[in-house]
Amino acid sequence: MVVTMGTQYCSWLLRFLLPSLWEAEVAISAAALLAATVALLVILDQTTPTISSPPSSPTTEVYGRDSHSRCRRQRRSRAKRSNKALAEPGRASEIEIAADGSPSRGTTTAYAIKVELVSAKYLIGANLNGTSEPYAVISLGRQKRFTSMVPSSRNPVWGEGFNFLVAELPAEVTITIYDWDNVCKCKVIGSVTLAILGKDETGATWYDLDSRSGQICLHISSMEVFPTSDSFFKQYTGAKSQTKMLLNKQRLSRTEDSGPLQAITEFPHDEIVHHNYFCALERSFLHCGRMCISSWHLCFHSNVFSKQLNVIIPLQDIYEIKRSQHSLINPAITIFLHTGAGGHGAPTLSSQNGSIRYKFTSFWNRNRTFRSLETALQSYRATLDAEKQVRSHLLPNGESMNVISSRTDNIKTEDRSIELAITYQPFINEHVLVDVTSNTFPGTPEKFFTVILGDNAMFFQQYRDARKDTDLKLSKWHVSDVYGGNFREVTFRSLCNSPLCPPDTAVTELQRASFSKDKRNLIYETKQQAHDVPFGSYFEIHCRWSLRTTSSSTCQVDIKIGVNMKKWCILQSKIKSGATDEYRREVCKILEAASDYALKAESNDPASDDTVATSSA
Repeated sequence: MVVTMGTQYCSWLLRFLLPSLWEAEVAISAAALLAATVALLVILDQTTPTISSPPSSPTTEVYGRDSHSRCRRQRRSRAKRSNKALAEPGRASEIEIAADGSPSRGTTTAYAIKVELVSAKYLIGANLNGTSEPYAVISLGRQKRFTSMVPSSRNPVWGEGFNFLVAELPAEVTITIYDWDNVCKCKVIGSVTLAILGKDETGATWYDLDSRSGQICLHISSMEVFPTSDSFFKQYTGAKSQTKMLLNKQRLSRTEDSGPLQAITEFPHDEIVHHNYFCALERSFLHCGRMCISSWHLCFHSNVFSKQLNVIIPLQDIYEIKRSQHSLINPAITIFLHTGAGGHGAPTLSSQNGSIRYKFTSFWNRNRTFRSLETALQSYRATLDAEKQVRSHLLPNGESMNVISSRTDNIKTEDRSIELAITYQPFINEHVLVDVTSNTFPGTPEKFFTVILGDNAMFFQQYRDARKDTDLKLSKWHVSDVYGGNFREVTFRSLCNSPLCPPDTAVTELQRASFSKDKRNLIYETKQQAHDVPFGSYFEIHCRWSLRTTSSSTCQVDIKIGVNMKKWCILQSKIKSGATDEYRREVCKILEAASDYALKAESNDPASDDTVATSSA
C-alpha cells in the first residue's frame, strides 16, 4: 500500500516537473521563431539606411552601428580644423560658413529664408489601420528643422514656419515627411527638393512628393538681411547662437577627446558635459537612456530596440523645472518650455494650461539631478546678464572715443547719435486688426503704464477678481531681445458663457509695451489664447492699444483687435466673428475700468476697488 502510494507520488511529481512532448514542441518552435525574427531585424538594420527621429536642434544626427569609428574620424578632422583656425585667426569665419552653411558674425550681408509648412494631403498610410503619424524634416545644407507630429492623419495641418540663414543664393531646401514609430524605425513617406534662386516670395503652393501619392503645401520667402545684432543671430541660428557669443571672444585650444555630446551631435568641441545621469523619458512607454547637462543644452539619448531617440533642449527655452511623480510612486522631473518652443526630438506633452513640457523619470537620485539642473539654469542666466552688461558698456565707451578723436583732429562736425540696426520680430499680425474703439484716457501714456500695467499696479488683480476669474499669475516686465520693448506673460482661468465650452478655461496672454523716444506715445499689444475651448489651439486674439499724448493730463487711446488663425478650420469664419464680438466688449470694459481706476488712484480714494468691480460687471 505504502509502496503504491510512493510510486504514484513520484510519477505525479515527474509529470509536474518535466514538460510534456507538446510543451517541448511549443517551446522549441517559439525559440526558432524568435531567432528568425532577430536575424531578420539584423539583416534589415544592415541593409536599410538609418532614419533619425525628429529632434528640433539642427545639429542632431543619429548614428548607426559604426558610429564610434565615424565619430573618431570626425573628431580628428574637427581638431585639425580648430588648430588651423587658431593658427590663422583671419580664416575663422570661412571655416564657420563651411561647417553649418550660415554666415559668421563678421559677414556684412546674408539671406534669410522662411519656409512655412502649411499642410499635406493624400499621404501614404504607413500603419496597419491605413493612417500615419507624419512629421516633417526641413533641411537646408546642414541646417535642419523639425515639425511636430500629427497623430493618426493622412491630411495633417501644421501651419509651422522655420527660419534659415544662408551666406549666398541659390540654395536648395529639402522637405522629407516621415511616419513616427515608437518601436521600429521611422519610415519615409515622401520628400521634395526645391531650389531658391533669388530674393522672392511665393504664395501657398502645392508640391508633389516623390512617392506614389501625397502633396505638401508650402509658403517660401527669401530676403537679403544685414546681420549686425545679437538678437538677429539668436533668431535665425537657434540653439548655437549663445555659444557663438562666447566662442567669438576667445577660442580655447582643447586637445582632450570629445565627450558624449559630440558622440551623438555636432556641438562645438568646446562644449563639454558637466553632469550625466541615467533616466527615462516619458512617452507612450518609458525610453531609457542618459541625460547630459552642459553649459548651454540639456540632451537626452536613448537606444531601445535599435530605435534611437535624441532630445536636445536649449537652456534658453526652459521656463521652469519642477519635481513631479510618474505613476504615483516613481520620482520624476518635469521641464516646462516657453510658449512657442518645443519639438526638440520627440513630441512634447501638453499641460492643462496649454504649456508644453518634457517629463524625465527613473532617476537613481532625483534630487541630485534636480539640483544640477537648477545650477546649470542659474549659471546660464547669469552668463546672459553678464553679456548684456558688457554690451551696454561698449556703446558709451565708443561714443566718448569718437568725441575725443574729433576734438584732437580739430574737425568740426555735427553730433550724430549712433543707433544699432536691430531687426525685431513682429509681435502680432497687423493684417487681421480692425478698429474697435477710440477714447480719451485721463493721464499720459507713462501714467497709463505705471498705474494700469506696472509690476506694482493692482488694476488687473482687481479687475479679474471682479470678473470672478481665478489663478491669476503676472510675470515681471523684462526687456525682450526678440520683439523689442518690454514683455511679460499673464495666465489665469476665465469663466465661459458659451454652452459649447466648459465652465472655465485656462488663458495665456502675452503682453508687450513699447514707448517712443520722447515718452509721448505708447504701443501696448497683447496675444491671448484660450486653451480649453473648442478649437482653442487654432486661433489667437491679437490686440493693439495705441496711446498718443494730447495734453499734459490726457491721451488718445485707439484700440484694434483681430483673430489670427494659426491653422485652417472649417468653422474659422464663425470663430472669427464670435471671438471678435466678445473681445470687443471686453476691451471696452477694460478701458472704462482703467479710466475710472486712474481717476480714483490720482485722488487716492480707497473706493477705486468698487469702481473696478462696477465697470467690469
